[in-house]
Amino acid sequence: MEISFVEQFVGSHVQDPFGRVVGTLVSVYSNIDGEVEAVELALGENKFTTVPAERLGKKDGKLVIMPLWMSEARSVYRKLDTAMRRLKALETMSNNDDFNPDLVAEAKKKVEQQMSKLKERLADVKRMIRERINELEDQMIQMEKALVNLQMSYIAGEISERRYQQAAATIRQQKEIVNEEKRALKEWLEKLERLEREPAEVREQPKAVEPPQTSTTPIMIDLQD
Repeated sequence: MEISFVEQFVGSHVQDPFGRVVGTLVSVYSNIDGEVEAVELALGENKFTTVPAERLGKKDGKLVIMPLWMSEARSVYRKLDTAMRRLKALETMSNNDDFNPDLVAEAKKKVEQQMSKLKERLADVKRMIRERINELEDQMIQMEKALVNLQMSYIAGEISERRYQQAAATIRQQKEIVNEEKRALKEWLEKLERLEREPAEVREQPKAVEPPQTSTTPIMIDLQD
C-alpha cells in the first residue's frame, strides 16, 4: 500500500472492516519507494501499537485495519493455494518426458516442504477463527442480557425514554457489528476448509512448439547490369 493513500488518514480515527474504531493513526513507516511497511496507532490511555502493512486494507475508499485473524486467513489462503497449484503442475510435468525428472523431483520436494509448513499454519488460523467465533457468541449473550435489563428498567419507569432509546440503539448497533464479523469468520472458515478438500485447478500443458520449416525454394539473384 502506498503512502500517498495512507497519509490522508494521519491524525484521524481508523476502523476495522466492521465499523469499530481501532485507534488514531499517528504515524506511518514507509520505505524509500513510498510503500507503507507499518503504521502507528494511538489506542488511548497513553497506549500505542504498531500495525504491519499486511493488516492494512481499503473499504469504501477508506483505510481499514484488518483484525489479525483476517490478515492471517488471507495470507495462508493465498500462499497455500499457490503451493497447491505448483504441486499439481509439477505432478503433471513428472509424467512428461520433455522435462528432466531429477529437476522436477527436486522442485516437487521443495514445494511439498512449503506445503507442510503452510498446513500447520492453516490449522492455527482455523483454530484462531473458531476461538474468535466463540468470543463473539459470548459478547452476543452479554449484549442480550444488557438489553433485557435496559428494557426492564425502562418499563419500570427507572430511566427516561430518551435515555432508553439511545442505549438500545447502541446495543443494537453493536449486535449488528458482531453478526457481520461472525458471518465473515464463518465464510473464511468455509473457504479455508474448501481449499483443503478440493484439488487445485491448473492449466493444461502447452502443446509442443514445432520448429519453423526451412524454405527449400531457391533464391534467384539477377546478376545482369
